[in-house]
Parts: sequence; structure tokens; C-alpha cells
Amino acid sequence: MNPAIEGLHTWPAFAATSFRRPEASRRDVLVAILLWFIRPSTGKLRPEIGNKGTVLQPMNSSETAKKIASYTNWIQDIEIDGVNTLNRNDPKQYNHVNRTRIRRELFIEPLLRSGFLRGKRVLDLGCSYGYWAMAAASEGEAAEVVGVDAHAPSIEQGRWILERKQIGNCDLRLADSYATLETMAADSFDVIFCLGFFYHIRDPFRLLTLMQRAAKEAVIVDTMVHKSDEASISLRPVRPKNLLGESVLGLEMFSSPKAIYWMGLEAGFKEVTRLETDLEADTRGLWDYRGGNRASFAMSNGPAIASMFDNATPFEYPTPAEDIELHGIYPELNGGRNGAGNPS
Repeated sequence: MNPAIEGLHTWPAFAATSFRRPEASRRDVLVAILLWFIRPSTGKLRPEIGNKGTVLQPMNSSETAKKIASYTNWIQDIEIDGVNTLNRNDPKQYNHVNRTRIRRELFIEPLLRSGFLRGKRVLDLGCSYGYWAMAAASEGEAAEVVGVDAHAPSIEQGRWILERKQIGNCDLRLADSYATLETMAADSFDVIFCLGFFYHIRDPFRLLTLMQRAAKEAVIVDTMVHKSDEASISLRPVRPKNLLGESVLGLEMFSSPKAIYWMGLEAGFKEVTRLETDLEADTRGLWDYRGGNRASFAMSNGPAIASMFDNATPFEYPTPAEDIELHGIYPELNGGRNGAGNPS
């Protein structure tokens, strides 16, 4: 071996050998010096390079576990550097694990199996730390995924996960969802996720209208709903603290399935379909789905996507126009009879 290379990992030997041996060429000396300075402490010639070109610094399991424990809002089980974010043997944490499994089967797995997301542009609104956005990017092979959320700690948490898992086609941004959509051109994304976010906003119809404009093909909505056969919205006081342990004030708006159906049609979607939850014997963590307090919807701007979902169920409600034909306008002011029911 060339003596200039032989002493690569021991500086004194390298210095003595490189500069005192006349047979060591000038090029060998320069190469050896360069290799010594760029060597990592792990002994590898160079550290692992991620998809974005960032250097992934090694972490042992203890460091990873400590970092995971520093975040308090894990609701999905993610393996990071060989360490899981949730303990499946803990009954309380298993509820989160099982909940994620069923929700994946409900509205994510059909999109993955069909290849619908492959090569697409995906926007995830209210993404938290980006679990669903990462699924679209890494498993769905989407060309570009953008997640937005107004909660800075969640975005920081998600960016750390992206770094550790080296997912390069996903970008998490600290931003307001309304502001993001309002400044967005039509058809900016192919697919939009609105998962666990819809009932937190104050103007659901406005949000649907903005999503309809921004999504070229489809929008997937998963939300708490008001249990009613009427097209209604129920106002609920927000609990004193949210899932992140922060004090919050205000109201949540639970739209009924019929209201979501009507608003989706009025917003301009060609198809609005409900995705029925196929609950198995193990329903731990699914109290809201089990009680009919939560539901998922697929809304299409382009070709029908309901056929991708085995659990897609067409609405049996009349459309707004059909309802007017059946009951007239303001039927409650007209004794339930068909007619104008002029309130003036």
C-alpha cells in the first residue's frame, strides 16, 4: 500500500510517512491529506447522503428514543432508526396503533394499491407532523407532496422525521391552510388530503370551494360529523385543552353527512361519495367511527374515483335541486307542502 494512504487514520504516522518518504508522490500526499480531513468519526469514508443532499448524522437507539420522547403528541406508530414512536404492548398506545391501521384501510390503502398517487402532486391540509403526507410520498410514490399546518412544533417534529427517514419528495410548511389555498392557482395539485381538519375550521363551505379549485382530480375528507339526516351543522365548544395539551378557545363545527354532500356538490365537485368504515372485531381506538360520529368522503373533480374504494357508498340523499322539487323552498314555513314558502 502507498505509505501516504497507509497512515490515513493515525495523524502522527501519516505525517511522518507522507512528508519524510521521498518516494511518496506529491499527488499521493495531497490525496491523503484530503481523505484524512473528510473522514467521519465513525471510520466510514463518507456519511450517508439523503435524497435532498443533506448529511444524515448517525444516531444510536438511545439518542433516537430520547428525541422521540421529547415530542408528546405521537398518535401514529412510526419506526425511526429502529425505534418505534408507540408501544404496541401498551393498551392505551395500542388504541392509536389500531386506529391508524383501520384509517389507512379506509382511505389510504385503496389509493396506494391502485397506484392513483404515483407521479401526482399531493397537498395535505392540517398535516400535523405529516404522517399521511409521508405515506403519499414514500409509499404512494407521489411526485411531490406538500403538507401545511399552522402549529410550529408539529412542523418541526415532522421535518425531523423526514430527515431521519430520508424522504426527499415531501415538504412540510408552517402556513395557514386558508391563506395557502387562496393564493393558489387552479389545479395546483392533483389530490388534496383534508384528514382530521375539516371540523376545526369556521367556514366549511369556503374550504370546500377553495379545495375544489386547487385540486385537479380529487379531495379526500375525513372528519367528525353531526349525526343527523338533515343538512345541518352543529356547533361544539372546544375542549379546554387540545390533543397537544394546549389551552384553546372557540367552537368546532360538525357538519352532517348530508350537509357535506350538499356543500361538496355546490362547491363544484362532480362526485361526492361516502366511504363506509368496515369495522372489524377489534375496534379499539375507533369510538368515533363506531358511533357514527366520524366519516370519510371522496370528492372528485375529474374521472370518478369511487370505484377505487371497495367501501364507497353513493349518497341516497336528494341533491339540493331535487330536494327543492320534492319539498320546495323553506318547507318548514309552508307546512311541509311543496311550494315557495316565501319567508318575507
